[in-house]
Amino acid sequence: MHLTPDIDASFNARFSAVLTATGDGPVAVAVSGGGDSTALLVLAAKWRDLGNRQILAVSVNHGLRADAGAELAQIGSLAADLNVPHTILSWTDWNGRGNLQHKARDARKTLIGNWARAQGVGVIATGHNLDDQAETFLMRLARGSGVDGLTAMYPQDGFEGLNWIKPLLDVSRQQLRTYLRDANIAWSDDPSNDDPAFDRVRFRQAAETLAGLGLDATTLSNTANRLKHARFALETACLDLARNVAKVTDTGTVLFDRVRLAAAPYELQQRLMSHALRWITQTPYAPRISAVQQALAAMNAYQTYTLNGCILVSGKGTHAELCREPNAVMSQPASTGLFDGRWQVEIADAPANATLGALGAMGLTQMPNWRASGHSRWALLGSPALWQNDQLIAAPFVVTSNTCRVILLPDSENFYTSILTH
Repeated sequence: MHLTPDIDASFNARFSAVLTATGDGPVAVAVSGGGDSTALLVLAAKWRDLGNRQILAVSVNHGLRADAGAELAQIGSLAADLNVPHTILSWTDWNGRGNLQHKARDARKTLIGNWARAQGVGVIATGHNLDDQAETFLMRLARGSGVDGLTAMYPQDGFEGLNWIKPLLDVSRQQLRTYLRDANIAWSDDPSNDDPAFDRVRFRQAAETLAGLGLDATTLSNTANRLKHARFALETACLDLARNVAKVTDTGTVLFDRVRLAAAPYELQQRLMSHALRWITQTPYAPRISAVQQALAAMNAYQTYTLNGCILVSGKGTHAELCREPNAVMSQPASTGLFDGRWQVEIADAPANATLGALGAMGLTQMPNWRASGHSRWALLGSPALWQNDQLIAAPFVVTSNTCRVILLPDSENFYTSILTH
């Protein structure tokens, strides 16, 4: 089998570099059957043959096309030839609503992530390449994204305790297909990749015209990579600002020095507010920039504003407090574990039908001495509480209780350090 030596060598160097800090367990390769992921599987298997870590292959059958079964069988055959164990996962939850490509992508990541944890796999490699980088840049540019949105994909990122790596970001789609042709290896092209109903396909089809104008994949990718440096500079400045103007309280709220925050560059104000909203709600996606701007305007006008599952409380004092919105906190059966995405809860001797939920206004009425806690009313409203029907059993931030204890996870220092993109 003839393989292109320069691609093999450069891939081995990149793959080894990105895996340096990821332990020594097996590495999973997510394989769809397309040219990019098929080439990744072959490259990873060759890397393994040099005495490196075990490689596993995993695919997802979305159940959307009749040809999917045959394509997955083709992947299985190639994996067997490469002596790589191959697993097929099935997606059965598509209800025909929403953005199909987004739903399929999220389902794929969830299915593969759950499988990886069950198998003891901590690293998952995907076939994102130079052209994906350029297409993503153009799509986000069309949506009016700022520096963060236009920043290049990172070769490694964490999601739910797993390392997702992209070792082909500097290799073009054409190079990968030439590599497979030289090796006489077949791949499958999903018809949806040529369907102009999808935004990404339209940008892909415009690539030849854009390249003629000097906007080829390499140029766009280089621009996106340069913006990484700008993003890091802004994040560093935002971290410095956060340490000067923001404090995390015991109840998990964020207290802002309104005067100091308002004196900072507006871009940094927006970044810090957006980060605080995501940190309190533990959501991966930033709120709409227009909503963040409205929140800052409300704060400066001494008004209270609700957004993104939070309430920004702005009284007449020098501080504003960003709190969890009580109505956004979902109740759950009382048990030791994680509550509202950020509270580690320990329950002891609770009734069988007890539930965890926000303290809320009803809870405060059952704790008439709540002011003695030293916490603000809004901070307590969204704080964890233990309930039995409408009867409050424990409110840890009002009265210390052995029945219900809570610890903030991630801790307050994480509020600052997580501003930086690692």
